[in-house]
Amino acid sequence: MLRQIKLIFGAALVLLCVVSCGKEETQERVSQKDTQTTNVISGSAVNAITSETIKTKKYLPVSCQEKDEKYEKQLQSGDYTWEKPLVVQNPYGNSPLTAYILLKTSKPCKVRVTVKGKDKDTDLTGTLEKTKEHRIPVVGLYPDYKNEVEISCLDEKDKVTESQVISIKTEKLPDALKDALKVEKQSKKSAYGLTVISGQTTKYPFAYDQKGEIRWYITMTTGSYGVFPLSDQRLIFQTNEALTPTEEKPHTTQMYEMDYLGRAYRLYYVKNGIHHEVIEKEPGGNLFLLSSSIDGHTEDVVQEMDRQTGEIIQSLDMREIFDETYEDMVDWVHLNTVSYNKEDDTVLLSPRNIHSAVKVGWKDKKIKWILTNPDMFKGTKQEKMVLKPQGDITWHFQQHSVYEIPYDLDGNPDTRHIMLYDNHWQTKRKVDFFDGKEQSFVSVYVVDEKKMTVRQDKLFPGVRSIITSNCAYDKQQNRMFSFGGYLHPLINGQKGMIYEFDYSSGELLNQYSTKYYFYRGYGIGINWNDLAQPLEIGDGYVKGTLQAPVESKESEVPGEKMDEKKAGFTLIESVLYMKTSDHAISKVSFVGQSHHYLMDYTSAGKGMKSKRNQKYSIAIPLSGLQPDTYRIAVYYDGKWCDTGKEIMRNQE
Repeated sequence: MLRQIKLIFGAALVLLCVVSCGKEETQERVSQKDTQTTNVISGSAVNAITSETIKTKKYLPVSCQEKDEKYEKQLQSGDYTWEKPLVVQNPYGNSPLTAYILLKTSKPCKVRVTVKGKDKDTDLTGTLEKTKEHRIPVVGLYPDYKNEVEISCLDEKDKVTESQVISIKTEKLPDALKDALKVEKQSKKSAYGLTVISGQTTKYPFAYDQKGEIRWYITMTTGSYGVFPLSDQRLIFQTNEALTPTEEKPHTTQMYEMDYLGRAYRLYYVKNGIHHEVIEKEPGGNLFLLSSSIDGHTEDVVQEMDRQTGEIIQSLDMREIFDETYEDMVDWVHLNTVSYNKEDDTVLLSPRNIHSAVKVGWKDKKIKWILTNPDMFKGTKQEKMVLKPQGDITWHFQQHSVYEIPYDLDGNPDTRHIMLYDNHWQTKRKVDFFDGKEQSFVSVYVVDEKKMTVRQDKLFPGVRSIITSNCAYDKQQNRMFSFGGYLHPLINGQKGMIYEFDYSSGELLNQYSTKYYFYRGYGIGINWNDLAQPLEIGDGYVKGTLQAPVESKESEVPGEKMDEKKAGFTLIESVLYMKTSDHAISKVSFVGQSHHYLMDYTSAGKGMKSKRNQKYSIAIPLSGLQPDTYRIAVYYDGKWCDTGKEIMRNQE
């Protein structure tokens, strides 16, 4: 376990440097397990770090707060009324198909807002709480279109007392979203009013309605894994603003909690990076996320993050529950989903590279059962935990999504229905029992936990999607969704395929294809009243943990200067962002007059050759440094170099 050293945190810095020069490295390699971890808490340390040589910028929640305060002042001014409302398009600068309508009414009333669709089935409607001061959110505008938004005042009996239609003209879609979605089949009203697609080569997350029209997008690029929905209709937005080097591809270390207007409420840092999953343990509760040990392996750790502090309060390394049979490569398990069951305090995991779904006790860290072809674990210590198959089963291979359907679908209290997106592919770990079928499936298994048996209840076929992809069940409309995000081969040039099935009959009702690869799809709703509230980020808008500099005996600044084209720096409050090529910089030295600190990334190995030219920023927390003026040196391409950059750690 890493020792958590709590430090108050809050100013920011971005760093850019490198060159080949200077003296040879003589220090011993420092394991990442020996490095300090900083709890990141913003607010009281905003001015802790300053610099005259490094550019500075603001955290996204701060810039959103500043815009929000401007709108609140405009609303409170009384200048905008029912007869003369203020319309603010794209209010936070990153969500072009949204708006605010600001106005005051003489008497308190509820407001119903309807963003008119091109037919009634695609209207988006919400009702806002009673007030005199109205921030009316608008979500779901069409691009390049003269939209009509109807707003109505409602009395105590929800009858309309007055109503008007406001026209909002929008800009064209960016080129990256042009023809992003195509309707292949549309026979029934979809269970989802809006569906979000994100990740992979889909540059901007976007949402489409049942007619295939894009009605929302955000002009911020995500990491490979896109956005994740939250229970209050906000979302977790993984960014590519700061990554951490690993033994293979780098992973993002930061994510925002955002809403569909584009407002960022807080930023979470995750020291060893996050990849395939961020999900609430329970609605509104702590966050489960997938991370990496960076100890010879990647994508092999599950973590629970305290939602309020950002602290990692529990972790589960897959080496704790499996023997060494399959621990034969860096990405030996490749976790891609985690979900929690409060009833028995367990997590359901999807370790793709061992072709299995696994249920594990979260506190006792013991396997409850394994869902896989029994041949997979013959002769291992886990063999007795494999569920016994009943009847014919089309087994899954390299699956990318495993969740329990949280409803009793058969009236049997001893059974659980498990839905799984079966990519049905085996490039990462070939097995001699692969059946060779060249398509992907959504499979629904029925697990009897008392008898330790499994049978296949449903099998929804689809075209072959070799990686990413997910499935989703809608109980209200009795639908099963299949989101195939990575087609191989392509179909008429399209790279993704989405199916909506009737769950009972298996009939294909609706079908869409995508121009780009994507990671996952989700149905979403709009929390109109949440969007109507002023943004209040408070002091705790930065949370989480990062690898931090540790005290060092190294005190000499290299004589030769770095080539500034090889790296760059930015300061955001007390965090320094250092941008350079993957694994080019293995160490960073902060040389002060009285104190010296070292950042060591050598535990991440050499990385992947294919990522060598990828440039990204690494976030370095600096509030734990002792007050001093520090020169920054880097160990680049086997040599120490002077960046010419300085930071000042000020007295608080």
